[in-house]
Amino acid sequence: MNVNDRGFPQTLYNIFCFIEPGNMLCVTSSEAYKKSKPSAPFASRYITYKFTFINLHVNKLTRKFIQFQNKINFGINQLRGFKKLRSRIKEFEPDVVVVSPNGAETVFMHNKLKKAFAGCSVFPYFMDDWMQQYPLQWPGGNVDVLVKKMLDENKAWLMISKNLADILSERYNVKPARLLEIHNPVKLDHEPVLPSFNKKSEYTFAYAGSLWQMHYDALLVICAAINNLRKKHDIKLVIYTEESHWNWRKKKISSDGVYYGGNIPYKNIHAKLSQADALIVTSSFSRQWFTHTRGSVQTKITDYMKAARLIISCGPVYAANNDFLKKYNCGACIETNDVEKATAQLETIINNMPAYEQYIINGIEALKNNFSFEKVHQKLKDYLLYQPVADTKTLVHH
Repeated sequence: MNVNDRGFPQTLYNIFCFIEPGNMLCVTSSEAYKKSKPSAPFASRYITYKFTFINLHVNKLTRKFIQFQNKINFGINQLRGFKKLRSRIKEFEPDVVVVSPNGAETVFMHNKLKKAFAGCSVFPYFMDDWMQQYPLQWPGGNVDVLVKKMLDENKAWLMISKNLADILSERYNVKPARLLEIHNPVKLDHEPVLPSFNKKSEYTFAYAGSLWQMHYDALLVICAAINNLRKKHDIKLVIYTEESHWNWRKKKISSDGVYYGGNIPYKNIHAKLSQADALIVTSSFSRQWFTHTRGSVQTKITDYMKAARLIISCGPVYAANNDFLKKYNCGACIETNDVEKATAQLETIINNMPAYEQYIINGIEALKNNFSFEKVHQKLKDYLLYQPVADTKTLVHH
């Protein structure tokens, strides 16, 4: 849970930050803890376990051995009892357990540890369909069996979108008794300020977030469209991401029209984004990432809404991001990966920016009514059915 991270860790922080630290216990692996350390006030509320015993550095030579490595690590942990970990959980005496898997390890560990919180209300919380990409098997088990078991045994689900709930329900042949769609909430500490729509000679677009494969091909379409439009317009795209991600991708996306803006701390990101004229979110067109695109609403969208700038989503017609923008009528969608068509659609937007002001106003209203800290936290409290909140202890396992 890290307020300055992106995606998964940031969403967890924003959703659960209303809980008093003493009433929270977080469980994760020591490897995950070192890779992405939590931020205050929850940094001291973590207990960890060692999961990886063989850890090959991934390169062209070792890549073919990774699956074998995973089988060994999972096989070793299959034999372990995790007695100390289970004792710590029992001592904490949780009332509510939220299991938020971001990989096979968490699903495996939930199955290992669940006797320690038997009788508790358990809520699975999925943010994307990573299972489709990593159908891991090991001696004595596999990911899909354990995910199905978790969803079948605990039928009050938390999901990033109804689309994702439908995907998992269909695949695992299990339906929830209750479902709460829960997106990344935003702290509204000031009234978002609408932009001026006076005619401009230059336009700046911005993209904030990671450059993972499930976003990348659509981002390339936007980059190409930006460069096409520079023949007639003074336009640029600024990308705010981790330096490691920029270095990873810059050979293909860096150009006269696409620039690196740095890695901006979360507390400053909304002010930085409000300096742009429009904000870009992308979803992969690849069939390989079909369920991810269809099921996951990206964290950045609610942050974009707070920045009060036009949101432009590039992704296929079935993208959850596009569904979200259409539902709240708060953004423009480019639903093609044909660069020439995308260029034409982007030019139409540039030439008619004042016409899109209502999208921004709608986004601000949707944010206030549905995605502020107060609204989302209250919705979650009501759903988890624990009162008073201050006297309830919650275990978040991720």
